[in-house]
Amino acid sequence: MISTYHATASGVSAGGADDVARDALWIDLLDPSAEEVALVEARTGLALPTRDRQQEIEVSSRLSRHGDALSMTVPVLTGASGFDPRNSAITFILSGGLLVTLRHDSPHAIATFAAALPSATPVPINGGDVLLGLVEAIVDRIADVLQDLGAGLDGISHRIFHQPGGAHHRRRRAGSREMEALLRTIGRTGDLSGKARETLLGLKRTTGFLPHGEDALGLGNAAERIRAIDQDLHSLAEYTDFLGNKITFLLDATLGMIGIQQNQVIKLFTIMSVLFLPPTLVASWYGMNYKIMPELQWEWGYAYAIALAVLSAVVPYIFFRRKGWM
Repeated sequence: MISTYHATASGVSAGGADDVARDALWIDLLDPSAEEVALVEARTGLALPTRDRQQEIEVSSRLSRHGDALSMTVPVLTGASGFDPRNSAITFILSGGLLVTLRHDSPHAIATFAAALPSATPVPINGGDVLLGLVEAIVDRIADVLQDLGAGLDGISHRIFHQPGGAHHRRRRAGSREMEALLRTIGRTGDLSGKARETLLGLKRTTGFLPHGEDALGLGNAAERIRAIDQDLHSLAEYTDFLGNKITFLLDATLGMIGIQQNQVIKLFTIMSVLFLPPTLVASWYGMNYKIMPELQWEWGYAYAIALAVLSAVVPYIFFRRKGWM
């Protein structure tokens, strides 16, 4: 699908494939067909990368210059709020006053920016202005995602370390299903944080590749905007490192809690086996088949054996409780 955006006297007009022209502000290709790619290349004179080339990770493949055209491919976080977060490669080609984007997915930031562009004020001057607006929108989206991740990790930390006391909550802490759910949540958070970090790194390389002169990109304030974006990227990268350390800590803590739970179960089985040893010994004594057994003809022999077995279990139990082993 091809979407085009042209600057007019009253704002920005949106169009389709029929409006592809060199004087457009922005030509956006979303999962285009071979015919649509050929159409854009023919009308703009720009060479668009293949999907395989978009996936290459070498800097020379992602950042290149062909004449006056700058080609930049960035892995952008997509589907952060769903169950399938991923980084989708998006290529930005800036040539003169025209911006061409080639993508095969629809990140939230780009979709939101495109929807608001026709009513944007002030009206973008050229493709460089649109490019910086897109980068700023992606950075804002990553900041929101990282903020939500931080809040989620705080909730996980509270569930692990700050649960109230009481027998009911002790039983809840001992539940392996809850710990398993926490592990899955921490794993998804770490995966999402890593993908956000990759997007920030790609954007950092892109802003470093852009011209930084006072009249960069044909904009009087481009240098200032790029500098502000770089500052945001730097602060978000530091916050991502903080989240990564917190994720590692919570992962270790959760595994430690699971280990404690397993030790508690083994400890319980060990204590129970010890408590049942004395009654078993008493039963073994009186289960022997010797001819002469003093208590065999005793009227209270059976009750005596039962009482002795119970007493032999109660005494170790009281001893363990006083020692704090139970």
